[in-house]
Amino acid sequence: MKLFAALATLLLSVPTMAYEAGTFIVRGSVATVSPDVSSSSLSLGGAELPGTAADVDDASALGLTGTYMLSDHFGVEVVAASPFSHGLEVSGLGDTISLGETSQLPPTVLLQWYPMQPSTSVQPYLGLGVNYTVFFDEEVSGAANRLFGTLGATGNADLSLENSFGLAAEAGVDMAFGADRRWLLNLAVLWVDLDTEAKVSVPGLGNVSADVDVDPLVTMVGLGYRF
Repeated sequence: MKLFAALATLLLSVPTMAYEAGTFIVRGSVATVSPDVSSSSLSLGGAELPGTAADVDDASALGLTGTYMLSDHFGVEVVAASPFSHGLEVSGLGDTISLGETSQLPPTVLLQWYPMQPSTSVQPYLGLGVNYTVFFDEEVSGAANRLFGTLGATGNADLSLENSFGLAAEAGVDMAFGADRRWLLNLAVLWVDLDTEAKVSVPGLGNVSADVDVDPLVTMVGLGYRF
């Protein structure tokens, strides 16, 4: 009985890591970007191509976040990730064709609200902030260049996408585990208002462009740790 009493005293004396001012939380996850795309018709040299549209494929990468608790219920989170690589497609030109691909980084800053008591083991949260998405390494596919060639292009095309600045909203939950409850199982979703203009410069033909509302939902599943 003395042994059981000693073990119980030891477990009860382990400090509970709480969501309190000064706490720092890091989270790593598998992050999947699922675009909800709305595209204008493509235009070629200023002339609209009716029935055409651009699309953006899903992509996954390593997601990283860091939160600093300003108080027991509010924190500031910075969201980062390894580059996401998206395939780009065009429909309405007969068969759907691959336009090319691009990489992007989505740095995001959010003010978070944690409604539960600081010492709870299951802690939901909401966040609202801003996102700045940077596109880079844009490439036009061979299939698209061959199509442009049949239309009179005199060389390979060049693709560019405008960077985007917009609102971001988040909902997530931490589930603490371990002897001192420092470790967290984390589930979160992030919505981003992401708008860009895709432009393909085609030698001999001019520019092919489209306004694209990407507005992705980002799902994150991973682990966290509280310091």
